[in-house]
Amino acid sequence: MSLPWNRSLLLQVAPEGIVATLSTGWPRPRHIQASAASADKLPLTPAGEGNSATLDADALNAVLDELELASPLRGARLVVEVADPLVQFDVAEGDFAALGGRQLQAIALACMGELLGHAVDDYEVRWSLQPGERHLVIAALPRELVTALAEAANLRGARLASVQPTFARRWNTYARGVVAPTAVFASTSGAHAVVSCVVERALCAVSTGPWQDDDKPAGALTLLDERADRLLASLGVEATDALACMVVSADVDAQAAPSRWTVIEPAEVPA
Repeated sequence: MSLPWNRSLLLQVAPEGIVATLSTGWPRPRHIQASAASADKLPLTPAGEGNSATLDADALNAVLDELELASPLRGARLVVEVADPLVQFDVAEGDFAALGGRQLQAIALACMGELLGHAVDDYEVRWSLQPGERHLVIAALPRELVTALAEAANLRGARLASVQPTFARRWNTYARGVVAPTAVFASTSGAHAVVSCVVERALCAVSTGPWQDDDKPAGALTLLDERADRLLASLGVEATDALACMVVSADVDAQAAPSRWTVIEPAEVPA
């Protein structure tokens, strides 16, 4: 039996349900996976509306109970990946070089307050200052969802190490492959996509929404390609200047993608 600190648990939370992967290390490395569909799909929250997503406790407990039949979770390191449709994104632009953490947090809260109004109190707001210190990427995760995950981890003796949007986790994993000075980096979660403009390795704009036309073949990238062009145009960047476009997706048909796009099927990123 592997030692408690040698176990990690990746929990992927999406509107459709929850998937968990428990990885055990030395001396018997193995991966154990369990999943459960939500009884009621987690609600999506368009910008400006007040009802944040809640976690389907039955689905969560079903997944964790199944895993505990194979291996105890006490002491395991828990990493949570929250699907992007459940997250609000924004990017603030300015000269942030001289600002400290509290000031940047205040800016992030103000930006999300404009999107969500008083409902911003229901969200946990996080930020990431980009290279060059002129762009602040902001993400807001439903506070009730984060609290429920922390309580579930505590109940089973697991250590909640991080809660991140899928887009952020994929960016941290695959961004090194974006080498052009100006590029597009996108990530899909079901029918939803986050599209970003990258300049000198800094995320400088983000757009969220559907990525596929209903009247196009499944997996076609037409709408996502158009959204990328509109995002670039909003920044005054010609589409031809974006020398690299990358999308991380399990659903995009790489054979049908425009030639400028590199399609990466997401591998399981260790917790």
